[in-house]
Order: sequence, then C-alpha cells, then structure tokens
Amino acid sequence: MKELTPEQNRIFSFLVDCVKRLGAPPTIREITVKFGYRSINNVRQHLRLIARKGYIRLQPGRARGIEIAVGMAREVGRQIQVPLVGMVPAGRPVTAVENIQDYVTLDQNMFRGDGLFTLRVKGDSMRGAGVLDGDIAIVRQQVSVSDGDIAVVRIDDEATLKRYFHRGDHIVLHPENEKYEDIVVRSDREVAIVGKMVGVIRKY
Repeated sequence: MKELTPEQNRIFSFLVDCVKRLGAPPTIREITVKFGYRSINNVRQHLRLIARKGYIRLQPGRARGIEIAVGMAREVGRQIQVPLVGMVPAGRPVTAVENIQDYVTLDQNMFRGDGLFTLRVKGDSMRGAGVLDGDIAIVRQQVSVSDGDIAVVRIDDEATLKRYFHRGDHIVLHPENEKYEDIVVRSDREVAIVGKMVGVIRKY
C-alpha cells in the first residue's frame, strides 16, 4: 500500500469524515469547494491517484461515485493532518510567517486533541534539548505554559522557540546552547505565548 501525499491525505480524510457523518461521500464539486480548487479537474486527478493507491474505488457516472476501500476508514482514523505554518527561529527572533505552507501527517495515538500545528525550526540554539536546525516542531496551541516548558513565544511581531521562564516583572527565554545568551523580555514589550512544543520530527 503506497502512502498518500499530504494533500491526498487531506482529501481522503474528508471523504471518510463525510461517509461517517452523512452516510455518503461528497460530490466532486463539494470537494472542489471544500479545498478551494479552481477546477474540478484538480480534484479528479487527486481522486484517480488515491484510487490507484488502493484507498478508494471510483464509480464513473454517479454523482457520489466514490467508495472507501474496505479497512481504509479505520486506517485514516489513526492519523491527523496538522498544518505546517512557517518557520520559527531557534536563535535570535525573526519575523514570524504564519501562512500555511503544507500539512504534516501525525499518529493520533501519540498526539491527541485539537490545536496542533507544526513549524520548521531555523538555527541551533535549542540543540541541547534535541531540537536541531531544520527539524519540524510539533506545537500545541495554548496561551500559557509552565516554567521550563519549550514554547513558541511572540515578542511584538516576531517569534522564537525557547525554554520559557517567568521571573517577576520580566520573562526569560532560555536557549539550550551555551553559544547563545538568554533573551530577557521586560514588561514594556508585547509578549504572547503561541503554544507549547510537544514533539519533534526529523529526517536523517
């Protein structure tokens, strides 16, 4: 069984969800609207590729002629699609980019709940915590964290990934690399916690 691409997985997950909730698959036009494609031909091409990989069967001439292959609905239930929303530095903060660039497939048995997103790490200041340049950090969106948690923190219009500590009237963002110094953020700066890092994805 060939793996689906992130975009194919998004479409397949939508098909399974429609079948579970409504008792029927969506039409090609409904898929086109759902994902904002300019043409239904884009959807048809994705569906043909998903069918070739054995996840669905297509029934030409029927408005809802998409059938989920036996056992595949159970398989997709163990996966979740999480947006990849830009790059976070692991050095000095740089301007945060928040547009969705792609989707990452995660095992739902390991990462449960809503509010997950991923960010590509830039820099080596968190190397001592096992977070390397080019890694994908898995982050749970939340507005508060405990002292010592690794968090994505926004400072004014910039963001960084650091170990978080609250110290009276200021915040300390601590790198896990002796080459870098703590970032001390005073109360006159606009600071917001974006989320807590809960995992890392790395390709060797």
